[in-house]
Amino acid sequence: MKSLARSQSARRRAAATAAFASVGAGILGTHSAEAAIVTIDIGPSGFNIEGVNAGGQNNSSISNFPMSGGGTLGIRYGVRGGSNLYFATNGTNASPSNFSGGVSIGSSFTGTWATNFSPTSYFKYYGDISPNFGANSYLGFRTAQGNYGWMEATWDGTDFQFYSAAYEDVVGAAIVAGDTGSVAVPEIDPNGLASALSLVMGSAAMLEQRRRKRAAVAAAAVTA
Repeated sequence: MKSLARSQSARRRAAATAAFASVGAGILGTHSAEAAIVTIDIGPSGFNIEGVNAGGQNNSSISNFPMSGGGTLGIRYGVRGGSNLYFATNGTNASPSNFSGGVSIGSSFTGTWATNFSPTSYFKYYGDISPNFGANSYLGFRTAQGNYGWMEATWDGTDFQFYSAAYEDVVGAAIVAGDTGSVAVPEIDPNGLASALSLVMGSAAMLEQRRRKRAAVAAAAVTA
């Protein structure tokens, strides 16, 4: 009888411990991982390519874009990739792919990834002119390491402008055009955590109290 009671007690303690761990894990699980997206500073303190026609930097080249070893960003009526920095295009001169916000940019892209300063990613190349890029338009790129990224851009047939950019820091992982990874991460409320733990501990104590009462009743029945 005592051996059985000890066995039941051990099972109850194990169940209480599991419940405690489950609640703790559930609460801590609200700390969802931050999306692995890195925003690119294209302003004056970064690559300085904001403003109309990249702030007047047409015909310039920028090394290590968007990170060290990522490639060379050429600015010429838009963008052109070098040193294994690729831009998504449709394969003909002045045909950069126009990704709408929310569209995935990654290995599923079926167009041409242009590099070596290919004119296929220009907005304008002599007589070849890309269709306009209006609001909510994005260029897609792939770094030398294999990171995918986007650049928000507009093109009206005469002037172009870049507004923001980001890349996925996990090599080979697709990125959604316009996604900056700024997902709200719920904060853990210490009071809520304490209340949940108190609830679990209270339940464990109640189970143990009931076990002792049943054991006492069983013992009394045996001695009667």
